[in-house]
Amino acid sequence: GNNKMKRIILVLSLVTALMNAKEVVKTYNIDGMMCGMNCPTKVVNSIIDVEGVKSCDVSFENSNAVITFDDAKIDEQTIAKTIANVTYYKVDLETAKKVSFWTRLFGK
Repeated sequence: GNNKMKRIILVLSLVTALMNAKEVVKTYNIDGMMCGMNCPTKVVNSIIDVEGVKSCDVSFENSNAVITFDDAKIDEQTIAKTIANVTYYKVDLETAKKVSFWTRLFGK
């Protein structure tokens, strides 16, 4: 009877781990893409192998990238910096990040 108990605990801890891993979807403005073929590919390649990044969907028409990532492994700023460093494009979050930074800081 002891083996069954271990298995239940294992399953529970797995569920907890999955619940703690939050999948976040963020849109990044990408400034500097010149073409619809190589440029989006360059952006995807710059970030897709980074741990925590689940998917990267780049739109040349909208000059942006929609990136799904696990915020327990990587944060949105690191993603922006990584893309910018590899591709030399100007990358920033589509949302007004400064507001939420101050909100976080002062809890207003």
